[in-house]
Amino acid sequence: MAKKAASWSLACDRCGTRYPFGPLVHGCPACAEKGTIGVLEAEFRPAKKPQALDKRKGPLGLERYRDLLPGGDGKDWISLGEGGTALIPSRHIGPELGLRQLYFKNESVNPTWSFKDRFVCVSINVAKSCGFRRIVVASTGNLGISVAAYAAAAGMECMFVAPRGTSATILEEARRYGVRVIVTSAERRLPVLEDIVRTGAWFPIGLFLRRAVQNPFGIEGYKTFGYEMIEQLGRAPGAVLFPCARGNGLYGAYKGFKEALANGWSDSMPALIGCQPAGANSLEVSIERGSEDAVELPRVSTLAASATETVSSDHALRAIRESRGTAASVTDAELLEATYKLLREGLSIEPSSALPVACLKTLMKRRALPADAPVVCVLTATGLRWPVETPKSVPPVIEVGDNEPVERYLK
Repeated sequence: MAKKAASWSLACDRCGTRYPFGPLVHGCPACAEKGTIGVLEAEFRPAKKPQALDKRKGPLGLERYRDLLPGGDGKDWISLGEGGTALIPSRHIGPELGLRQLYFKNESVNPTWSFKDRFVCVSINVAKSCGFRRIVVASTGNLGISVAAYAAAAGMECMFVAPRGTSATILEEARRYGVRVIVTSAERRLPVLEDIVRTGAWFPIGLFLRRAVQNPFGIEGYKTFGYEMIEQLGRAPGAVLFPCARGNGLYGAYKGFKEALANGWSDSMPALIGCQPAGANSLEVSIERGSEDAVELPRVSTLAASATETVSSDHALRAIRESRGTAASVTDAELLEATYKLLREGLSIEPSSALPVACLKTLMKRRALPADAPVVCVLTATGLRWPVETPKSVPPVIEVGDNEPVERYLK
């Protein structure tokens, strides 16, 4: 009898139609025929029960979980060493709030300094395994730079569509990898990507979202958040706080924790909490209104520049509800304060990534955080690309003359 092989497929969230695994990047064909958009999601059926997390060999990271990820298993897998990021116990913020088990998942140490590397690694490998040699991305910064780096490693042609106002530093960093950059309005960013993808030659490293062009694959890379936290803590956390624009990272982590439950690697699901800036808080508004689908809001400008999308994903909203989590939002002043507090922890994090820390006080008042279980704030990206004003409390720069004794400054 032939050995049963593990298999991947794609399933529509709207009509339930299943498709063989392949580069279906325009949503569900059956729904499209009816004039609607169905989001396709990758589903995995292992041939046998996957190896337990604590039995796996090698360091933490995506390579450790390749049998649970799409994108092929050959020797040509493209990796830059993504994942396996530290889980750091809070030395100041947690004790001050009365959170005895507060941890920071520091994603700024990924190869391109953000959590997007988990998403992009899987996406690039799927694109390559499907025969694509060109990829396109629409991004405000971190995703675009991650795609540029992985495209270079894979020897693939890359195009980066950015909104006007994207810092020149980000665009120049991406261009160093050899990508072509297109700048357009924030509103035209996704339509431009979709026009490029319709030519058939470009694979979209876009988002997992109800749009005419989708990426069903990259979200699988975020499952590794769940695997890693369970391995690092020896159990699932009580709550995980994510900075959210669309909420893809939160939903991917939910999938990982759900798989861990199904495979017996964990006996609980953490409460997943979406943290957003005030005015761009689609998740919080949707929960308050009891809306089944994510509510779209007017576009706003906030300090959390990479988390100001007008609408979050329906999947992220569902993950919050199914995990008995919640959503919260904060002002720019609260967010700036959180970035300064993280500096005291030794962590330089971009403002958008500090959203979970900024939301802690509000969530404590709501009694939305467990007192007797680990609470993890996912810090998604470095502060180097999105600098904020230096705190006024830091010491001044001291200018010492060539022949001046330094002792006078040591008091």
